[in-house]
Amino acid sequence: MKKLIATLAILLAMHCFAVEATGPMVNIELLSGTKQHAQFLGIQNDTVQLGGYIKDQFTVVRIHKSKFKSITDENGNNFLNDSTTKDTTVVKDTASVQAVSQPTATDSTAAAAIDTAAATVDTAAAVPTAEIDSTPTIPLSSNNVFVSFEETSSDPLLSKQITALTARLLLEQGEQIQLLNRSEIADCNDDRCVQKVLAKSGAKTMFLGKIISGSKPDSSTIEFSRLIFEDSLPEIHKAQITVSTATALSDALENNKIKNMIKLAKGEELPKTAAKKNYIYVETDPEGATLSYSQKDALCKTPCTFAVKDTNKVTLNAYWDVGTQLWGAQSVVHPISGDTAKISLKLKPVSPEIQVISTPSDAEIFPGTINITKHSKPIAKTPSKFYIDEPGMANITLRKIGYKDTVVSFYVAPIAETRLDIEMERLTDYNIIVEQQKWQHDRQMMTLGKAIMASSIAPILVGAIFTYLGFKDYDDAKDIKDDLKMPGIVNGPKYKAKVKENKDLVNRGDRKVIIGGSLAGAGIILLGVGLFFTF
Repeated sequence: MKKLIATLAILLAMHCFAVEATGPMVNIELLSGTKQHAQFLGIQNDTVQLGGYIKDQFTVVRIHKSKFKSITDENGNNFLNDSTTKDTTVVKDTASVQAVSQPTATDSTAAAAIDTAAATVDTAAAVPTAEIDSTPTIPLSSNNVFVSFEETSSDPLLSKQITALTARLLLEQGEQIQLLNRSEIADCNDDRCVQKVLAKSGAKTMFLGKIISGSKPDSSTIEFSRLIFEDSLPEIHKAQITVSTATALSDALENNKIKNMIKLAKGEELPKTAAKKNYIYVETDPEGATLSYSQKDALCKTPCTFAVKDTNKVTLNAYWDVGTQLWGAQSVVHPISGDTAKISLKLKPVSPEIQVISTPSDAEIFPGTINITKHSKPIAKTPSKFYIDEPGMANITLRKIGYKDTVVSFYVAPIAETRLDIEMERLTDYNIIVEQQKWQHDRQMMTLGKAIMASSIAPILVGAIFTYLGFKDYDDAKDIKDDLKMPGIVNGPKYKAKVKENKDLVNRGDRKVIIGGSLAGAGIILLGVGLFFTF
């Protein structure tokens, strides 16, 4: 009977102890500025006890009194400074603590939440009545941590080998790291969880790695990351290399692949390696031809060998000028990496013709790149063709009123035809438009002046002829006058005829001289006007 009563008493006590602790609802403000609403369960040994629900379980959280700024109820009473609350607890708090210290199977979650919440609040100075950060921490001897590579199910040994090799290289590069196996970070199955635990544990720099399947069935990708925790979000640098699955370790060591991967993940630049030289050997028939790249100066006289930096295709031109005839040939060569590509060219007679097509058409083509003035002479208007005897770089300038002057640099290849399609851009600058219009006006006036000068030549020549004929009549009249002075020829019929002829010659001479002088004067005036318009 006594045993039965004792058993009932124990069950009744356990039921009483399972009753939740209660207390007044208070507003809490921590020194960090965090504010919360919770039940105040009392203060014991300078430790404030607060109650609240976490995941439907009533949980008691204990925080040292020094972390609080105030604890007030709805009436404004400050329990933190109230001497009546010093070293006291609510009556049912003891029962609650006892219930937590001996949790039943259904209370195990709540018991774990109490310890976790209390630890979190002690370190972060927050009151977790809604949700508590349950991230665990691990002791670290360095804030620079390298976590071992994730093990692959197909080759777990490879992960260990790559981990050891990477750790050795990090140390040789001056990184003071703490090496952690993933198994030391409990309950973490992915990198995100690992980052969270290490960041909370005080890690500032973290190295992580994993080995995944490559893009091809027989390849694997080794990925390495460096995380720097300075702000709320980590700064992440990643690098990776691809290796053969069958010879992964050998491939990783070849040509410093894994070493360069680590440097890239650390944000370091890789040393520049000298590019392999590739060579091209060219011979021509006939020999002695000038060899050049497209759009480059002459390289050498064939046969010859020259170096190129890459393996992109190269367009070669060979030409031979014998004075009256140009011989040439063109070919595309693909260099061989680290080797010499050989090519033979047979030259044939060519006349390089340049076909120029512009949009819009009727643009004037000027040679070279010199400034265009009213005295500049175009060689053609688009569309048109013209010949250039010497291969090599050449320049032309296109001008059309209302459009920007377009300078075109091109290579005259030793082939039959080189076609240039040129798109001209419409002018929008008013000042340039005005300059072009003035240039056109000056050019028209110069053309008119040249025409006037040309027309002045005829009257000057005709006037000179008439003047010459007039003076010739004067000479004939003078001869007759000399004859009339001879003795014995006075008042005779011949005398009178000579006198009349003399007067006629003088009159004709006067008329011719007047006409000649007028024509010559008009021509000189026209010449002056033409010179004025031209210059």
